[in-house]
Amino acid sequence: MLILDRFSGTPIRIIFIRRLAGGMALLLSSACHGMLDVTNPTIVQDNDIANASGANARRLYASVTLNQWMSLVIQNVALFTDEWRDDRAPLTGGAYVSDQVLLDRRDSEGFEQQHTYAAGGNVDEPHLGALDQIVVNAEIAIPEVQAYTPASVKGDYLAQLFTTKAYAVLQMAEDICSGFPINEVANNLAVFNPPYTTDSAVKVALAQLDSADYYVKDSARVANFSHVLRGRALLDLGRYAEAETAVASVPTTFQYATEGPYNGLYSQQAYFCPDAWCENFVVGDAQGGNGLSFVSAQDPRVPVIGVGISLSMAPDSAFFTTKYSDVTSPIVLASGIEARLIEAEAAINAGDPSWFATLNTLRATMVTPAMAAIPSMPTTTNAQIDLLYGERAYWLYLTGRRLGDLRRLIRNYGRDPETVFPTGAYPLGGVYKGATSIPFIFATEQPQNPHLTSGCTTR
Repeated sequence: MLILDRFSGTPIRIIFIRRLAGGMALLLSSACHGMLDVTNPTIVQDNDIANASGANARRLYASVTLNQWMSLVIQNVALFTDEWRDDRAPLTGGAYVSDQVLLDRRDSEGFEQQHTYAAGGNVDEPHLGALDQIVVNAEIAIPEVQAYTPASVKGDYLAQLFTTKAYAVLQMAEDICSGFPINEVANNLAVFNPPYTTDSAVKVALAQLDSADYYVKDSARVANFSHVLRGRALLDLGRYAEAETAVASVPTTFQYATEGPYNGLYSQQAYFCPDAWCENFVVGDAQGGNGLSFVSAQDPRVPVIGVGISLSMAPDSAFFTTKYSDVTSPIVLASGIEARLIEAEAAINAGDPSWFATLNTLRATMVTPAMAAIPSMPTTTNAQIDLLYGERAYWLYLTGRRLGDLRRLIRNYGRDPETVFPTGAYPLGGVYKGATSIPFIFATEQPQNPHLTSGCTTR
């Protein structure tokens, strides 16, 4: 596999080498003109890559892991919320398979009983496992970069790794029910931590961002990535003024996107994917009553294409999104648009009317052709939050933010879950269940972590 090192511009070849206990993988990289010399080319020991090239390989692998698994994470968020729905024919006998345990929002007990998801590789969790791999590979890389990377790039490399870890931990906090583990690595050995709540995990992410901000030197790209994540984390904690300060310097045009050859979100829409394993996920439209009108609003931020009659909701039509135009389309993980939306939320909470102009400026400058302005500002705080979160949903569609937003409406603004999540009859049979966060599989996690004594402590 070849990827482009964003710091040096050098094409790097990624080669898998061996696995550590617990399925943690190491790999080797080299510039395309040669490989590292080893005595036996089929066996690579730790001391063979105890050098700058080996450290860079581990750093790059952490980046590859982020790129690889975020498609799955974003897909899960889309299915659990109102962004996507499954358009297979209705099932009989109450049977559910694979992603349907996410689609109808099962609680942890129902999730464990019905879980049949197989994500491939070493991931045996539908959500936590993917994010755990990102954390682990960043953890493996950090001490190697500290030990062997030249001073000229060490700071930026470390900042990138700490920010990568922060991203995964923050996504865990926003998506997964309280009581989940964050498993780490020290000296190539697993470190098992006690279970985390949403707030305590957000604080772990902030600590990683403190390290990123300490080490970053010349990379504005990594610095801005860290700033947007910090603003996002502080919103989750209700520290709105601090969130506004965190993102103030981020340019509106900034983007931090995945780098790599595969965007699984594109291929999970069967219209674009002829293979038998492809799913048939379609854009949600007023799903379960509370869902947003991602199709019928005809909003340019969620471009769609009609693909015929819905299998599960005939005679309605089904639509796929063309937001990701092919399998190589990058996925934006943080942006200046998100920074402005963070500022808008802080302004509402401060009673500052500038938030409304911020939303209309984004509509005028960040879409081609420009969108029409929102005609009037709502007068009540609840209506202002509704408007802002609708704008967030369209701007950040299919980037993994939606579940965190819906949970923040409940946690920070006191909304009833039944007014936030899809409710009522589920199109493939049964009804939407009551979970407001993605469960983790206790039967999978507990044997590996003796600190876990129960599954989800809150939904």
